[in-house]
Amino acid sequence: MKQGKFIAIYGINGIGKTTQVDLLVEYLKGKGMNASRLKYPVYDLEPEGPFIYKYLREPQFRSEHELSTHELQEKYAENRRRYETVLKERLSSGEWIVAEDYTGTGISWGLTWGGELDYLEEINRDLLKPDLEILMHGSRFLSAIEKDHRNEMDGERIIICKNFHELLADRHGWLKIKANQEIEEVQKDIVEKITGLR
Repeated sequence: MKQGKFIAIYGINGIGKTTQVDLLVEYLKGKGMNASRLKYPVYDLEPEGPFIYKYLREPQFRSEHELSTHELQEKYAENRRRYETVLKERLSSGEWIVAEDYTGTGISWGLTWGGELDYLEEINRDLLKPDLEILMHGSRFLSAIEKDHRNEMDGERIIICKNFHELLADRHGWLKIKANQEIEEVQKDIVEKITGLR
């Protein structure tokens, strides 16, 4: 069985990642691939997933379970690590997996909230590396803002996070796609980036 491919798509909140991940999965299926989407963090994976979900979305829960930036990012990294056995099994069965967010997202947000780059990269270093990492860059679509979400309510922080995404893209060689185009144009650009993977 030929090994599947692992593609990670990055970008700030509200930039259209969910739409493009879904479109890419459908494109791959149309080409005869066994393809699926994966969203990080994996919220239903105990114990980190449900904790992260509440921490991001419930102000009272955050105040009752306050964590440092590094402590929170350790939970994200452990959530990825806990799912990795399943991820590797899926890939070894020939499945193509398109992930919305992954290590690059965690490191970008960790930096945005005051974390140290060396530490954030270290806690993610042993995790599986994607076959391809793509950054959707540009301005977010304001209609996508989620009320009370820790990472979406502060426009200035979003801009800082956007800049850290760009920094990491340059540092690690992520491919870049302009997100502020028609949906079909963004999809076309992403499809062009994956043509060399087969």
